[in-house]
Amino acid sequence: MEETFVPNDSHSSRNFRNTRCGIFNWYPQFLQRFANPRWFLLFFCLIGILQGAYFTYFIGILSTLERRYSFDSGVTGIILIADNLSPVLFGVFVGYFGKYMHRPKLVTFGMTITVFSCFLSCLPCLLFGSEFDVSSGNKESTVLCNHRENSQHCAKLSQNVIAIVILFAANFLNGFGSMSYYTVGTPYIDDNVKKKNSPLYLGAMFALRIIGPTLGFMLSSFCLKYYENPFIDPGFSRNDPKWVGAWWLGFIILGLALFLVSFPVAFFPKRMNNNSSSNEDDNSFETSISDLYLSLKKLISNPILMFHTLSIVFQINGLFGYFVYMPKYMESQYQKTASSASFFSGTITMIAMVIGVFLGGYCIHKIKPRARFLIGYMLFIEIFAGAVLLSATFMGCESKQMLKTDSSLLSPELLKCSQNCNCSNHDFQPICDINDIVHFSPCSAGCQNYSIFENRKRFHECSCISPVKQTTNFSATSGFCSVECDMFLPYLTIVTVAKMLSATARVGNVIVTLRCVDEKDKTLALGAVEFMISIFATIPYPLLYGFVINKACVLWDESCGHRGNCWLYDNNLFRQYLHSLSSGFIFLAIICDFVVFIMSSKISNMYGINTKPVENLEVQDTNL
Repeated sequence: MEETFVPNDSHSSRNFRNTRCGIFNWYPQFLQRFANPRWFLLFFCLIGILQGAYFTYFIGILSTLERRYSFDSGVTGIILIADNLSPVLFGVFVGYFGKYMHRPKLVTFGMTITVFSCFLSCLPCLLFGSEFDVSSGNKESTVLCNHRENSQHCAKLSQNVIAIVILFAANFLNGFGSMSYYTVGTPYIDDNVKKKNSPLYLGAMFALRIIGPTLGFMLSSFCLKYYENPFIDPGFSRNDPKWVGAWWLGFIILGLALFLVSFPVAFFPKRMNNNSSSNEDDNSFETSISDLYLSLKKLISNPILMFHTLSIVFQINGLFGYFVYMPKYMESQYQKTASSASFFSGTITMIAMVIGVFLGGYCIHKIKPRARFLIGYMLFIEIFAGAVLLSATFMGCESKQMLKTDSSLLSPELLKCSQNCNCSNHDFQPICDINDIVHFSPCSAGCQNYSIFENRKRFHECSCISPVKQTTNFSATSGFCSVECDMFLPYLTIVTVAKMLSATARVGNVIVTLRCVDEKDKTLALGAVEFMISIFATIPYPLLYGFVINKACVLWDESCGHRGNCWLYDNNLFRQYLHSLSSGFIFLAIICDFVVFIMSSKISNMYGINTKPVENLEVQDTNL
């Protein structure tokens, strides 16, 4: 192996270490072929794919976690804001001091914390096991007439609280990794490529990163097909509301994969030899905190950055809120299982977003549109997204028969005919009788026995079910009554198209953020934007949407004085609340981007072609 000599001179030695691949005092010659932006982009995108998969995997299993640990959408919102607290606490400082540090090593450090958070997320399953297991004797869990209530139910509430705390802590740690990835890694790429090539690199980065959300939904869809304990049979199918999939399995897969792809990033140099734009001084880290104050003051007084950031804040409130609760919406509105809802809401629409981001970055790279044209296009896309959300309000299904007869779930008539059955009012196991009426449980329908046919239960001898005409030898089947609805395909189509077109503006958003500030303030600007997004978007929206969606619930799991997860939503209210709230946020984003559009002529040096302001380039470059 060729020996590498480190210069003795301190300045030369520091410059040598900062521009070569290696770690500690080891800088072998064979590693130097990797010291170029393309190799860094490859590993950076692999990290982004897996880091993005963590977020959407968690979204895909949310409804399962709510059922397993008995909490509502409000608690879900609290857990979701945990990974946004890290940018609030550390975002500005990491953004400011990160430019003086070894940024690839900082990215690896953040990903190491994310790996730990993945394994921490699995801890509740390790501590408390699955909901049903063979040793507990709960395999035959069907609640029939004369059922005896499980006395251990109340004791599980303390376990649920511990699980919620663990999930919150794991998400908080993951937030630091996400922050270091975006705030530190994105400027590193932008600093080490020519400005005219920056849109292409950023487009490739964001397009490949969107594969992560697709992977996350695919992984959740795959894992939820298996029961929480894959080695036992719980006694009911995936269509049963009590089905709890193997939610913990994906965290292990993601944690191991993240560890393998993030470690090599630490070997990349602090800056690359082809970096002609970097003029940073390594001794600047010791500058006073007053420089940070002056830099922040300059950013706050930048109207384009402020209105652009406000637009992003409103977009995230509207689109992320919709995105997070989309699987639950599909489960309720279109009667999809948790596994299929993750597949449709994630895999299909995310593939469209990958195409949109790549096309957007490629077109910007080739056409190099002026700032006004680029921001005008982004404004048009937002108007289109708002129109799609409004139209989706009218593309739902009629409420299920159970909602039309929800008063009979525990009505006096049914209570009277099953008054000798010792029924529980919290053990929700819906059944659909032959009259297309949903009952709270087999017990509330007075059912004495059941059989299994094609992995679905059929109930017999039900005293509360009087058939209009007897055409079968059973009285009811497990699960909700099926509802004819032909709106799912049109809904999925317009949402997919809207996501693809919206994704074409993703690279433009980042370019505008990077070009509306001074070169030396790019990293700090991204950190400040991350801070603003966390304070006003990613922290509020889970709480706000959780509160609003809870208002659409008509049947709660209530036991031992505790309100748990929602078993049943009013489909009409759910659809109206979700789309109206998201459309309102998009409307506010449109107003902010219109202001940015008016001031867009002040943005200069978009692609490194000229250092003159854009308004001076308009006369010279009319072909753009």
